[in-house]
Amino acid sequence: MIMQVKTFSFNKDNKSLKIIILAVLFSFLSACSSAPNALTYYLLHATNGASVLEGEAKQSIVLDKVTLPEYLKHRGLVYQTSDTNLHISTSHLWAEPVDEGLTKALASALKANNVALVRPGHYASEEAPHISLYINDFVSTYEGEVIFSGQYAVSRASEAASIHSFTFKAPLSNDGFASSIKAMRSAIEKLAVDMNTTINQQS
Repeated sequence: MIMQVKTFSFNKDNKSLKIIILAVLFSFLSACSSAPNALTYYLLHATNGASVLEGEAKQSIVLDKVTLPEYLKHRGLVYQTSDTNLHISTSHLWAEPVDEGLTKALASALKANNVALVRPGHYASEEAPHISLYINDFVSTYEGEVIFSGQYAVSRASEAASIHSFTFKAPLSNDGFASSIKAMRSAIEKLAVDMNTTINQQS
């Protein structure tokens, strides 16, 4: 009977062990490099403003709807990088949908003139004007400013709606999305003044 004896090469085993260790180390480093960046969330409206109750306001406006372009329906903040390109961030995000933040910011801006912005279904006199807001663009640009453009329709009971176009620009004080948010709030304040002026002229 012939016995077969297996021999082992320690040098070969050491090489295999080194390869395994290097493979594990490479996988670990790859996982670290592909780890997601920390997420930062932003509010379009300021949280330090007191709301105006309708009974305290000189006038009420009913906001029927806000229509946004497709690129503002993402949770990522948007930056225009050229005449033709937009960048949607994956790490800088809105804390709430843009239409909700815009509504809150607009309500806060209108309250400075004792105007209450209410939603449909909330108590408002039959004579209160109704507004539908259509946004074309609301974006921070590579030219160092925020562009806010669109139309709003004003209607009253038994009256045809009137359409009003707007374009507002607000400069960025610094780089970064935090500066963009402040400029966006400034542009919304300009829209609130324009709306209030239009409605007063129609009264």
